[in-house]
Order: sequence, then C-alpha cells, then structure tokens
Amino acid sequence: MVADKVKELEQENISLKAQVEELQNICGTNASAPMNCEYCKNFIQHYIKVDMHYTPIYSGHCCAGRAMRTRRTDETCKAFVKKVYGKNCV
Repeated sequence: MVADKVKELEQENISLKAQVEELQNICGTNASAPMNCEYCKNFIQHYIKVDMHYTPIYSGHCCAGRAMRTRRTDETCKAFVKKVYGKNCV
C-alpha cells in the first residue's frame, strides 16, 4: 500500500518536473514580470466598490518621491522597483 503510494508520487514528481522544464523553455529560465507599474513596489492600485465587492480599475498612483502621480497599470517610470512576493511580504 505505502509502496504503491510512493510510486504514484514519484511518477507525479517526474511529470511535474517535465512540466516545469517545458515552461522554462517557453518563458526562459529568468522569466520575470514586465516593468509595468502594476508590478512596482511604489504603485498603489485604485479600486471601486461594486455591490459588496471591490474591483480594480487598472489605475492607481505612484508613491515614489514627493508628488503622487496618477498611473495606469501598464505604464512604467524611472522609480520602478520590482515588487517582491512571498512569505515575508506584508
């Protein structure tokens, strides 16, 4: 029973490794997000309330520097700092 489960997990692992390798070939090994404001640490997304839910409006503002500037999510500026995602994010 346990041996069968181990074999099943090993096959799944092999399959997943092949999928990761295929994705790396398609996207490149150092695939990263584009340098759009949407992916910037300084960008604050704006939302609207629709019924009981908040929906992004694909606009926001840049909080880098003194003056806040209105930005669309697909724009980029000199103050771009890549947003870090992970366990240690707040």
